[in-house]
Amino acid sequence: MVEHIVNFSAGKESTAMLIRMLEVDMSVDKIMFGDNGLEYPEVYEYIKVVEAYINRKVIVIKPRRTWDELFYKKVTKGKREGAIRGFPFCCVPGCWASRDLKIRPMEHARPKDALIYLGINCNEKYRMQHEKGHSENLRYPLIDWGWDEQKCLDYLDSKGLFPPLYKKFERTGCWLCPKQRMSSLKILFSDYPELWRKLKKYEADSPHGFKPNVKLMDLERKWDSQKKSDDF
Repeated sequence: MVEHIVNFSAGKESTAMLIRMLEVDMSVDKIMFGDNGLEYPEVYEYIKVVEAYINRKVIVIKPRRTWDELFYKKVTKGKREGAIRGFPFCCVPGCWASRDLKIRPMEHARPKDALIYLGINCNEKYRMQHEKGHSENLRYPLIDWGWDEQKCLDYLDSKGLFPPLYKKFERTGCWLCPKQRMSSLKILFSDYPELWRKLKKYEADSPHGFKPNVKLMDLERKWDSQKKSDDF
């Protein structure tokens, strides 16, 4: 029997998709969350809130190796042989962290013939062609329903399930992603000092830094200066 599996990230789209699917009695055999270990603390708390609301457990899929293990792994060939891997590069498509910490573990955890439900909203149809795997096994309910980003947020708000991170961030993701917006980095600096300190340590250790032409200490000085001016 073919399994129906929801690919759940605890973001606005996948959560709205899951809640609505259950509300209209669509088949949901499993709910899977790929835990890369790099989510904001609020994400893990929100998963508990969603579990309590739907009275079902979310299956947490963890990778075989951690971010630290992969980040500090030494390159074995090419011009960078002997150096540690460091951060994913901002200027190239794809991301080894997403691939090795989330995508592949999720693929290995699912039956190959399972139907996979993905939370891609109706304004992101272009993402459908970038999804890996067996396209005939992928389903996009939000696109079928014509739900955009705002519809997902409004729907969750009506259920008392507004995701807390969207009160701070326009976009969410790994707290140490080099591709994140500067506005997200500023929130990381101001609201998550322990994570900011970790990020600075990774930047110091990575052979190619964090972001091209951007140093975290420079950003820290700039934002500290702005805060002092605002306080004054």
